[in-house]
Amino acid sequence: MSKTDWLLEWAKENGAELSPNLQFKELSSDNYGAISTAADSKASISIPRQLIITSDRAQALFSEETYTKSTNRLALVKLFLSYARTKETFYKPYVDSLPSLVAIDSPYTWPPEDLKLIEGTNLGNSLRENIASIVEEWWCALNLVPDEIQKPEEHFINMKFYYEFKFYQNDDLYSYFTETPVANWTAFPNYLWATLIFKSRAFPAYIIDSSVAKNESMLLPVVDLLNHEPSAKVEWTGTDGNFKFETAKCGAAGSQVFNNYGLKGNEELLLGYGFAINPNHNDSVALKLQIPAESLKKIKARGIKLPTLEDYTNSVVERETPTANQDNKDSKDNILLFINDKNVPDNLIQIFQVLVQNAWETGITLRNRLAGLNHLRAAFEAKKKLLKLDGVDETTKTCRRKQYINWYITSQDKILGSAIREIKRKEKQLLSDYKSQLISLKSVYKRDIKFQQSLLFLGFNDYESILESEFQDQCWLLWLIRCYNKPHYSKEPQEDQFLPDWIHELFTKLRKSTDVSTQDVLNFKPIHDNIMPELTSSVPEVYTRGDWSVGEFVVAAKLLDLVSFVRGKEQECIVVEQEYHV
Repeated sequence: MSKTDWLLEWAKENGAELSPNLQFKELSSDNYGAISTAADSKASISIPRQLIITSDRAQALFSEETYTKSTNRLALVKLFLSYARTKETFYKPYVDSLPSLVAIDSPYTWPPEDLKLIEGTNLGNSLRENIASIVEEWWCALNLVPDEIQKPEEHFINMKFYYEFKFYQNDDLYSYFTETPVANWTAFPNYLWATLIFKSRAFPAYIIDSSVAKNESMLLPVVDLLNHEPSAKVEWTGTDGNFKFETAKCGAAGSQVFNNYGLKGNEELLLGYGFAINPNHNDSVALKLQIPAESLKKIKARGIKLPTLEDYTNSVVERETPTANQDNKDSKDNILLFINDKNVPDNLIQIFQVLVQNAWETGITLRNRLAGLNHLRAAFEAKKKLLKLDGVDETTKTCRRKQYINWYITSQDKILGSAIREIKRKEKQLLSDYKSQLISLKSVYKRDIKFQQSLLFLGFNDYESILESEFQDQCWLLWLIRCYNKPHYSKEPQEDQFLPDWIHELFTKLRKSTDVSTQDVLNFKPIHDNIMPELTSSVPEVYTRGDWSVGEFVVAAKLLDLVSFVRGKEQECIVVEQEYHV
């Protein structure tokens, strides 16, 4: 008798009821599921309370006192599951039917050569951190297990892993995870197995008991054999502690009967279930940011909604631990920001606009709208560049795992590419709508003839030579100081100069309020001394008029930071006309 047949027999003997049109079978290697033997018929599975594994099973094993002490009751249920795997308990037919740690095929247990393929992705970057979190959870739960509970001979050796984990490399973890025997139930690999079983198979316990917290989980034998289809229409109900699963009408005879795990992207499916979907319309890409507390206050004050993981997945069990987006006492918060292939959320863009606000800005301005878009675009481009699209070649795509990796990475690349295009479109629209308020260095060069001619004495015959010599920053400083000294050029023909009044006014205000430090002078004196002697002697009508000291260079640099943003891969600096309150 197969393990699945034993499970079904045990379940039926203990009160489970299955629709007569349901047949469970192995659909592919290590992949069991259900098919309907009758066309256009509904399917249902009823599981009585005694078959359902909930936290009360851990409470009965480890004692009510231990259960009460725990701050993470799910961790004790996971330990119970690991324990039940090694004993002749009532649940043995069920736990024996569950896939092994290796069979689940989560990236946690992949060999190092496959982990290299997902380097640079969200999944690859977070694996170590995720494992560390599970190790901490395991350690806390293990220390609550009463002495009277029989532990394996290797128990104290097992506990050493808590201190040695930080020294483990990927190949060490792979060996440890794949070679630890099931009987050694307190070892971390067996706790990791239980964690993945709950991650991939848990249902919310409040369905059968409305008095429990929404983060309480339960395991449902037989029901969890059903495979996932995100469009499947199913219903879960609980009556008197029992659970019932029902589907809408099944398709043709022989078609698979699915459950619906929720709106899960490939990253979540790979991590918890060991498979991916192509195409997966629920896929998303996460940006993890550490936001200073002061910026976080500004974000919340503007009523910008901070996205959470729950906005992008309807995982059936709520989190037991606080999410990264909840308030804490640290100076910085970790914020997860998600995008999908449909659009870049407005709140994500607004968050970046707040993050780039400068000292003169109290709200959203044209400058920080453009700067925010460019910072966000740069973040997307950096993530996209890290993806190893050529890591899985045609010769290895026949391997199921590598095919899933290819689907995952390709989807991530597609989402990021779509986001970059959308950001560029938004930026292009802003640049078009507010063209009259934007000043590029190229426009300065073309419009301020006197300034253009003065640059000839520094060896710049055209605008392209400025770019080639990477002299743009120095040009900006010179021109901003020239705007500051505008009153001294009253005799110049107006058509030969381009010196906006608003720049002169802001420079004047900033000059009065800026204390130039000794360090500022040391930073800018080399620039000043490198170009001013030549300009002063060659073009005195420009560079001996007004003030051209090192202090003016310091102030010009500060002003440039306040009134400009940097655009695109070329890092083009663009000055934005805006009303500021200094």
